[in-house]
Amino acid sequence: MKPEQANVIVAIPTNGNDGREEMSGVFDYVNRHPHWSLQIVNTRTDIVNGVLYDALKNADGLILAIAYDTDRFANRLINENPRLKMVIANDHLVPLFDKNPRCRTLLIDSVSVGKDAARYFNSLGRFASYGFVHGAIRYPWSVEREEGFRASLPRNMPFFVFPNRKIPDAKCEASTPVISHDELAEWLGDLPKPSAVFGANDLFAREVLTVCRQMGLNVPKQVTVIGCDNDPLIWSSASPHLSSLQLPFRELGFKAAEILDKLLRGRKPPMRTIRVGGTHLFERESSAHIPPATALVENAREYIKEHACDGIGAIDVIRHVRTSRSLLELRFRQVCGKSILEDILDVRLAEVQRQLEKTNRSILQIGRDCGFKAPNYLKRLFRKRFGASMREYRAAKGPFSAASAS
Repeated sequence: MKPEQANVIVAIPTNGNDGREEMSGVFDYVNRHPHWSLQIVNTRTDIVNGVLYDALKNADGLILAIAYDTDRFANRLINENPRLKMVIANDHLVPLFDKNPRCRTLLIDSVSVGKDAARYFNSLGRFASYGFVHGAIRYPWSVEREEGFRASLPRNMPFFVFPNRKIPDAKCEASTPVISHDELAEWLGDLPKPSAVFGANDLFAREVLTVCRQMGLNVPKQVTVIGCDNDPLIWSSASPHLSSLQLPFRELGFKAAEILDKLLRGRKPPMRTIRVGGTHLFERESSAHIPPATALVENAREYIKEHACDGIGAIDVIRHVRTSRSLLELRFRQVCGKSILEDILDVRLAEVQRQLEKTNRSILQIGRDCGFKAPNYLKRLFRKRFGASMREYRAAKGPFSAASAS
């Protein structure tokens, strides 16, 4: 068979952004290698009504991404046209075709998608908890994204999955199962805050944003959310707008056409299943502008500003914001470049400076009022910080200094 005579069916659903991107990728390849005659099948209805089967009679190749998971359907595709070469680009169909020598499987690397989501959250700092949201059914790609996400998060951090129940042997449906808002609200309410939540796709992530809004949870301060697919109809209808990972659907379509072309030319790719990776995160209001690290540290610093001179320590600040010491110390280093204790001391020393400049109170009394119980410690700290003793500082800048008199 000559490549220029190839009759190819492209069965990719175009009702979603993913399918349209895949179709564009196929067209990219065909435009560079114009030796195919294409027939497009883009709905399940075309399968039910026999359009796909009619096209099979004269077809040499098929790219199949429409989920229609019945044994009868698969057997008909395999048996009615013995010369048909196939590339399967939908993981629901893999069990039906994976042993056929005329087929190759091409899928998004969903494990790497989860890892990319974790890397983004890690770049924002460490959260008090992490969550992953499946739909009512845990699809294979969803399970793989959870696996990659969990594996790339900081160790020993609280990790929660919605739903917590596992639905065994769940059959894939044409429509996306509805997530219970009541169950999701209970789950979100139990997450230690601030929390980072990754929705397995944009639909599930938008449900998280909807329920957060109903509960009065601040996004992104309390719950930072990202999705997956970067579907403009979904992220733009979310409130706030949803940050989302753009998946390599266009590359998937191009690669599917490339692999099918090799099969048609008699050159079989060595791997039965090929994974396509590589994502790009489009950052929007659901995770941007107010990093969780900043929100947590701002809360802590307000408390320090108000109570530093009361003799508080780092443990008091940690109890106030209700998080772990390691988390808060990490956030302080990320946002301020210093520790909690250093921030407390900065506030106390600033007040010592102010009282030395504005009052005639004794140095001993000033130290006690500013939270320093050990006078000698304050003396050493003040000289190290300002290069002068407190008496020298007051003499230069106090109420009766030459500078003040002039």
